[in-house]
Amino acid sequence: AFFKDPDVIPNLKLLSDSSGQWITLGTEVKKIEAINVPCTQLSMSFFNRLYNENIVRDSGHIVKCLDSFCDPFPVSDELRKVLLVEDSEKYGIFSQPDREEFLFCLFKHLCLGGALCQYEDVLPPYLQTTKLLYKDLVSVRKNPQTKKIQITSSVFKVTAYDSAGVCYPSTKSHEQTFSYFIVDPIKRHVHVL
Repeated sequence: AFFKDPDVIPNLKLLSDSSGQWITLGTEVKKIEAINVPCTQLSMSFFNRLYNENIVRDSGHIVKCLDSFCDPFPVSDELRKVLLVEDSEKYGIFSQPDREEFLFCLFKHLCLGGALCQYEDVLPPYLQTTKLLYKDLVSVRKNPQTKKIQITSSVFKVTAYDSAGVCYPSTKSHEQTFSYFIVDPIKRHVHVL
């Protein structure tokens, strides 16, 4: 229904593979794949282990390492090794369930960046930007019974298919090509990232 909505059709944009311009979908969606993304983290303390494991110094500087590649990403510091290199010594500081968390996904997308990304040498800008995005996208409320804060949003990683195959968020698959739908059931809003 989302992809057929008359308000969505002229406004939902994706990046053209050929021209690099933002364009409308322009095709009829035949099938949707929506993967539920866990969204349970209420605090940025989730990332304290980066300091505890000496991936980031107390000053906030990211520890450097010898340059290598984890196709197509350059790996020049311990943070990118933790994010990308499965056989690295400290990859396991984030478990597989941790890596599936929406907060972790946002953080990883920001750290890896795009083709022209200029990486930060310190961690705080990544954490601050991740926190701001997360707070803007995810809704919370205080549970009336327990008086604890709880997340009310549901997050889905969405892929759409037309008769030729994948059409949204792109026809080309890449780790940094994604579309998240964040659904607030109370306000009945959907944020698309």
